[in-house]
Amino acid sequence: MNGGRLSRATTRKRKRVFRITTALALVLALVGIIAFAALIDKKQDSALPESDEIATEMVDSESEQPADAETESTDTIYIEQPYTKVYADDRVTVVYEADLGDRFERLETVSGFVKVQLNERLTGWVTEESVTTEATALSDDEVIAAWQQVVPNASESVLDWIGKDLETVRAELGSPSAVQRDQVNEYHFYDGFFLMVRDQKVRAVDWDKQATATPDVQPTREQATGIWFEGETVQLKLFPYSGVMRVRLEQK
Repeated sequence: MNGGRLSRATTRKRKRVFRITTALALVLALVGIIAFAALIDKKQDSALPESDEIATEMVDSESEQPADAETESTDTIYIEQPYTKVYADDRVTVVYEADLGDRFERLETVSGFVKVQLNERLTGWVTEESVTTEATALSDDEVIAAWQQVVPNASESVLDWIGKDLETVRAELGSPSAVQRDQVNEYHFYDGFFLMVRDQKVRAVDWDKQATATPDVQPTREQATGIWFEGETVQLKLFPYSGVMRVRLEQK
């Protein structure tokens, strides 16, 4: 009898312990769920401002990029020496000789060389020391007056040819007596002058073997082998040699 009562008492005690343990486990689980939910809410609240701030910075950064790109695309250089060698990509092979005052778009500068756009199809490299980005400008009236001093017999209709399509100018002048080409330009020869043509536009008119003369205008650059007058939209270049000179009136 005593053994039976002891067995029933032990069973009841075990059931009470199990119920208490189960209840405690449920309470602890509920507390954990509540705490986890609170932590998630806190993280979400703090993440929103940070995400918004990052997005704002990205928009600001992107909005500044076009200004930088525009600055690079308008970078222009001038050749400072007559007969400046222009090299191919190997920077050894000469593809062209540029004149004093020639104006090109600079694409990039690498290890002392400047990459320039020669025409619509061709790029080349010149040494950095042979170019400048600054040119003291005269008025177009001053440049044209200087041109008329050194080529007094030239027709003012020349001013209408420069910058025009070759086809339009050819319609007025007729066919040239000869055409020569290099890697960058074409040269269309007429009686007493020739046209320098680039990308099918008349870029300049040259008069060779002119009597040497000095205009009354202060030049932009003056050297023994070349004199350059920079205007607002036109340039005048004088290249003396063997007691005479070649004169070029060119569109910028």
